[in-house]
Amino acid sequence: MSGARFLAFIADVYRVDSSARAARVAELAERFEMKDSLGEVVASYSHGMRQKLSLMSALLHDPEVLILDEPIVGLDPRAAFTLKETMRGLCERGRTVFFSTHIMEIAERLCDRVGIINHGELVAAAPLEELRRKAGGENATLERLFLEMTNDDAGAH
Repeated sequence: MSGARFLAFIADVYRVDSSARAARVAELAERFEMKDSLGEVVASYSHGMRQKLSLMSALLHDPEVLILDEPIVGLDPRAAFTLKETMRGLCERGRTVFFSTHIMEIAERLCDRVGIINHGELVAAAPLEELRRKAGGENATLERLFLEMTNDDAGAH
């Protein structure tokens, strides 16, 4: 199946209007630098290209809520930047974006609220500034807060 055909399938699943579909696919393909690759078979795509196609399919129907698991993994720096800008843009339009990441700097820069999970249990969920106040470190990094809240010793590894 080609990338274009896959996106057409996803558009059908989400009942994206045919008039809006072409424009939306073109805009996403341009944004993620995939316009010259959509005619190719997905099996021939690199890991990064598959990740971009997956992100395009998630964004195709302009969701109110977007849930992503480690969306930056496999992306080249330009695509990672594009995704972060896209997520921020969705939030500015009143949409909700949930995403998991092990890269604390990304969460620190992008997130309005942060949830910290330890062994499958949510141990904190609040705006970063509030987490910092509770932990007593107004200038603490999210990485430091995570280590403290999950009882990990930063020097143990």
